[in-house]
Amino acid sequence: MAFLQEDKGRAYKTKELARRLDIPKQGPAYQQLKAVLRELQEADHIVRLKGSRWMIRQDESDPVREERLIVGTLKQLGKLWYVEADDRDIEGDIAIGRRNLGAARDEDKVVVRLLADTRRHLGLEGEIVEVLGKTGRVEVEMLALARRYGLSMEFPDAVVDEAHALPAEIEDAEIRSRLDLREEECFTIDPEDAKDFDDAVSLRTDDDGNFVLGVHIADVSHYVREGTELDREALRRGTSVYMVDGVFPMLPERLSNHLCSLQEGKDRLAYSMICTVSPRGAVRDFRLAKTVIHSRKRFTYEEAQDIIDGGDGPHAETLRRMSALATMLMKKRFREGSVDFAVPEVKFVLDSTGHPIDIIPKKRLMSMRMIEEFMLLANRTVAKAAASLRSEGKGFVYRVHDLPDSEKVRELLEFLRHLGVKAQLDPSSSKSFEKMLETVRGRPEEDVVQDVTIRSMAKAVYSTENIGHFGLGFRHYTHFTSPIRRYPDLVVHRLLFRYFGGERGPNPTEKRLADIARQSSIRERVAVEAGRASVKIKQVEYMRRHEGDDFDGVISGVTRYGLYVEIMPSLVEGLVHVRSLDDYYEFDKARWQLIGERSGRKYRLGDRVRVRVARVDSVEQEIDFVLLDDDGEDANGTRRASGKKSGRARSSSSGKKTGGSRSSSRRGDGSKGRGRKR
Repeated sequence: MAFLQEDKGRAYKTKELARRLDIPKQGPAYQQLKAVLRELQEADHIVRLKGSRWMIRQDESDPVREERLIVGTLKQLGKLWYVEADDRDIEGDIAIGRRNLGAARDEDKVVVRLLADTRRHLGLEGEIVEVLGKTGRVEVEMLALARRYGLSMEFPDAVVDEAHALPAEIEDAEIRSRLDLREEECFTIDPEDAKDFDDAVSLRTDDDGNFVLGVHIADVSHYVREGTELDREALRRGTSVYMVDGVFPMLPERLSNHLCSLQEGKDRLAYSMICTVSPRGAVRDFRLAKTVIHSRKRFTYEEAQDIIDGGDGPHAETLRRMSALATMLMKKRFREGSVDFAVPEVKFVLDSTGHPIDIIPKKRLMSMRMIEEFMLLANRTVAKAAASLRSEGKGFVYRVHDLPDSEKVRELLEFLRHLGVKAQLDPSSSKSFEKMLETVRGRPEEDVVQDVTIRSMAKAVYSTENIGHFGLGFRHYTHFTSPIRRYPDLVVHRLLFRYFGGERGPNPTEKRLADIARQSSIRERVAVEAGRASVKIKQVEYMRRHEGDDFDGVISGVTRYGLYVEIMPSLVEGLVHVRSLDDYYEFDKARWQLIGERSGRKYRLGDRVRVRVARVDSVEQEIDFVLLDDDGEDANGTRRASGKKSGRARSSSSGKKTGGSRSSSRRGDGSKGRGRKR
């Protein structure tokens, strides 16, 4: 049950474990599972919580040990008190004894500590450790979100002390020990609101006409040494978490925004990957070096794009040569099997108080793709070098993406057949997926095919086993380029310098690296979920002022209880419940559609529809729509209320989706990321 190790801190009911293990909920196999759980409990490997839930027992050797806390809404029923958890995966309520209420009141948002017990009980029980405020208020919901995912802007005193003890200036001896690239023409290209600059780039040509590309990454490992309080806290956090209205950083601001950040006009320490690339895009050779650089310019993506498109500006010739190189690398990568998911993104525009006033689609600029291409090349190149040392017993942390599940691929093919898309998909070949996506480019069904294809894929994770990256079509891949905001990148820097830079000391054990990879994967999932949840809160806040308004949308999910509709192009999603429709509808799972019993009308995934905002619930974080006919009437014959305007919603897809709903990979979290997750 490896997933129990991966999800340490999460408790499962026996039936949930059976479902994860594909064990029927009745019969000898299920009884055997229960017996095994009891044996593991007696051996003290797992703990049984109240409510017959099982959880891995954490020990002192784990890299991270955390208390089991749950966020939810306190409710009163007669003389009984209970908490309804925000986490929908927690089935059942949490009983609260009067002695454990503290100052909490009915409908307060609270933080609960689960009471662990090895005896059999009827349900979960907990004690309230913090009262956050009244449920439904935006500021309370955002605070609850931070508590739910264990996020904090504050750092322990010992971590802050270490950060402030670091010297503000680079010592001359350190500069002399490094490759001095301060005269090199290098610069950064980042989002407009970025403050932590992980990477800078440089480009020149050699005498043979080859490109010499420099990818210069902030040398966080120089400041964050293994075994320090800074290092332990960075591992615990795992990654910076980007929300709609801010960021929970992995490192203290003194490091992330100042000492490590590759700021314009300042000398900074870097770890550089400098490679020679042929005119056809092949990497001829490369070197890794500890360097000192001096960024000449801090470009935004938009500024760089204007110059690439022919506008005036500094470093124009270099930018245009970079664009040409990136275009060649990108075409080569797609020919070799990378899958191009052109995922739409949106960005919130907030006022000075943090309230959303607009949501605008993000443009996928060539300047963004250019930087992404250079980062992919750097990640791939250093991973290939590290993999060559495997036979010497030198472990590494890879970014891996497994082959898609064959059953999910079969379901995808069936869905494509019903859409009239002819395709042959090989679960072992990413090229076949890219070829299929090429056939629907520019067609009305492009978005829905892309989303269903994403759902058929495995999730990328960190691992010490180099199984390759299916989506990218790479045999070797890692994360090297963002150590300010991702802990595995920091570890990769340390390993590379130890293996190729001559640093002395014992190599980390395979178990230690596996623990780090597991923790990094867990925290990455937390960051993604927290970012989506923050989007949902802001989405609901914005849509409250649009109740009664009409919008164009596309069916993004089909379930037996209704249709999820995503408003285009701003990607806000709501539910059209079957009870609001004009007929009794049967759910056709194979074709992902609802069929009217009397009318025969069909609502399919990807269909364009017109909807009205019927309900916006800030407590449950839900948005309900009703479908409109061609005359603008709903199923009850109601037209839009007088004075209400028709328009487009401005928010981002998020929330819990089931039964063939579209992927939640669209980002509206304002993060610094290069777009899609790799």
